[in-house]
Amino acid sequence: MFRAGLVFDDRMILHDPGDGHPESPDRFRAVKRALNERGLRARMAPVAPRMASEDDLHLAHTRQYIAAVQHDASRRAAVLSTGDTGLGEHSLECAMLAAGMSMAAVDAVFTTPVRRAFAAIRPPGHHATASRGMGFCVFNNAAIAARYAQKAYGVDRILIADWDVHHGNGTQDIFASDPSVFYFSTHQWPWYPG
Repeated sequence: MFRAGLVFDDRMILHDPGDGHPESPDRFRAVKRALNERGLRARMAPVAPRMASEDDLHLAHTRQYIAAVQHDASRRAAVLSTGDTGLGEHSLECAMLAAGMSMAAVDAVFTTPVRRAFAAIRPPGHHATASRGMGFCVFNNAAIAARYAQKAYGVDRILIADWDVHHGNGTQDIFASDPSVFYFSTHQWPWYPG
């Protein structure tokens, strides 16, 4: 029996907001290298990735925001019109894949012997609110996964522990008035977003 699952897809490297951008494909390469060098991939149960649908994205985002992201991607905008998040040719595909991979991790925990799962995804998501992407984030993967766990598996209460130097303001905003999801952050203050 495997104890941990790994949702992994090399397409994550395709999200490229441009030369010199800190949220670069090198971040994914570093994770892939670390997983391989430490032998972790071989010890983890592979979990098949999947693409999120628009309805999946709507678990945490407004239809207007999803349409705005699609519009920005279709016109090959360099930055999301709702904030400062850089986009590349494949950013929408990668963002939808990242959200889907987060849900695949949830599925693995509930339907296989896996009891925990790691989704190697990008772009990140914890700064994205229901109606705005910012801080390099397009869709809020953690929020989508949490809502998916509630909808698909009837989970009553969820804890989201955000361990990052930055405050996950988007995740906090999405669940601020929802007592079924407890969010806490270990961020440094003052730091982005302040």
